[in-house]
Amino acid sequence: MKDYKKILTLIRNNDVGVVVIGLHAAIIQSMLDFDILSGKTSPSVIMIVTGGRKSQKFFFGDKEVLIPCVSNLKSIPQELKSSVQLMLNVQSGRRVLESTKEFFSIFPDAYGGTIFAENVPERHAVELIQKFEGKVFITGPASVGLLVSGSLKLGAIGGVDTEQIIKSHIATRGNIAVGSTSGGMTNELIRAVSNADRRVSFASAVGGDRFPVASLTDLFLLAENDKETDAFVYFGELGGVDEYEIIQLIKEKRFTKPLVAYIAGVIDEAFDEHVQFGHAKALVQREDESARAKRDALKAVGVIAPETFSEFLKELRKLPERIYNEVSTTNTLMNRTKSILSTTKVSDTERIPVFVKAGKLVDSAQSSFIQLSLEALLGRKVRSKTTVAFTEAVFSLLIDHGGHVSGAVNTMITARAGKDLVSSLSSGLLTIGPRFGGAINASASVWLDGVMHGVDARKYVEDVARKGGRISGIGHKKYRVGLPDPRVKALSAFATLLKKSPHYDFARDVEKITTGKNGSLILNVDGLIGALLLDILSECEGFTSGELQELIDVEFFNVFFVIPRSVGFSAHFMEQKRNDEGLFRLPDDLLFVRENDPKVKDKKK
Repeated sequence: MKDYKKILTLIRNNDVGVVVIGLHAAIIQSMLDFDILSGKTSPSVIMIVTGGRKSQKFFFGDKEVLIPCVSNLKSIPQELKSSVQLMLNVQSGRRVLESTKEFFSIFPDAYGGTIFAENVPERHAVELIQKFEGKVFITGPASVGLLVSGSLKLGAIGGVDTEQIIKSHIATRGNIAVGSTSGGMTNELIRAVSNADRRVSFASAVGGDRFPVASLTDLFLLAENDKETDAFVYFGELGGVDEYEIIQLIKEKRFTKPLVAYIAGVIDEAFDEHVQFGHAKALVQREDESARAKRDALKAVGVIAPETFSEFLKELRKLPERIYNEVSTTNTLMNRTKSILSTTKVSDTERIPVFVKAGKLVDSAQSSFIQLSLEALLGRKVRSKTTVAFTEAVFSLLIDHGGHVSGAVNTMITARAGKDLVSSLSSGLLTIGPRFGGAINASASVWLDGVMHGVDARKYVEDVARKGGRISGIGHKKYRVGLPDPRVKALSAFATLLKKSPHYDFARDVEKITTGKNGSLILNVDGLIGALLLDILSECEGFTSGELQELIDVEFFNVFFVIPRSVGFSAHFMEQKRNDEGLFRLPDDLLFVRENDPKVKDKKK
């Protein structure tokens, strides 16, 4: 683990990546707003651990971005792990122990983090202290986080409201440290320092629960060793002995910088019995835990500890001042309109090319329809002509396979029932599934899994057969060994354009085994397309195995059947409308009627 005592320097000098465990949209958005105000070009939050989604939409400035989500910490991609330095844990109190321990086991070089949840079981909090105290800097439980002005906003610290973040000037580097156990008061102190025409160097709330991981001693030692911090502003309250830790540091000369402190809770003296205030520790147990006793003890070692809060605010204007390089704030965080569904522009409707000029067709230098379609579906630029050519070949071959296949039949029957184009087309498309046209995606999953795990083709076939299953992409009702599918033969030539074709090779190895058992169990066109697409996207477009799996998860591969066959179905619809033969009804002699059907026996009588 990193030396947590250098955490401020590490944060200021590096692009820090944060993993958020749990989802708290308002806090995350405030962190991204801070990033923009601080001049960052990319979000500090690089991954969210939450279930039920692959991404979560946020604003980064006036643009929307998708922050990736994973269901567990172990699923964070390997290539991102070196970018992770901090954790923000916003899970419930009973879950933070295990998730925090898991985070630091996966990211042993992380600097620290923040635990936002209140009411963490005390035995869990004690275990966190025993495991991490003095090793990493963790604020909380019940902490609003850590702020390093101009560099990092970890948590709700500094506020979650855009206007509050701007008016607190926390994007500007300052020289006054702010600290407390109270999250709410830490945010108030940040604003108070700003109103006193000073700027914050760093701020943290160690946590309002009884047993925070990082102590006030840790916080004050960070300030003492921080060259950018000239003084400390502190808020305390009755109950507990935190302030006596500070007093001991001052007596030992381990903290030597000016300190202005306000201790709240003198009102407790007005009651016959001591009253429990907001935080777990805010209850006087002994005489020296009263607000007045703490205030007097602080004054005795030279701390400025005013009697009233108004006097405290006046003292802030006497703190050391530097020339601050104020960060200008723009209105990019205001009046933002959140999109409802899409975050990308599929086609550019503002830059329309010229198709006809002076009565003649213009030779277009624009990308083809196929390339534009691919780029829209993949969400990235296509860089290889092989990818475009393969897609065009597939689309051309799969437009139609005759009017007798199930999807075309359903389209035509619906058309003859008098339905419109969309209804008829939908009827055909709804037929697409594992047994008709929908096996490209399923077969791609088989080939990818086989190559990723080095599966032996024979063993795979035997395992499927033992379970009584089917292999997607294998088998055809019409074609067989000796009567090959001409589409498969034509598309197979694309394998010769590749340096390596592991998925295609695995599919062919499986075919050798299956055709040895049954001549009809050939590699069909769905299986071939799935295999070659995997190889082409991997070699020509640079897709990783993880990215290919994501394409399978969103059924990208089935698009290669759906798009061209939609044209074929539409053509069959048009033909039926032109012919207008009326409602279709199967002839009686084409129906097989079971002899044991009671209705049939009744008719014979």
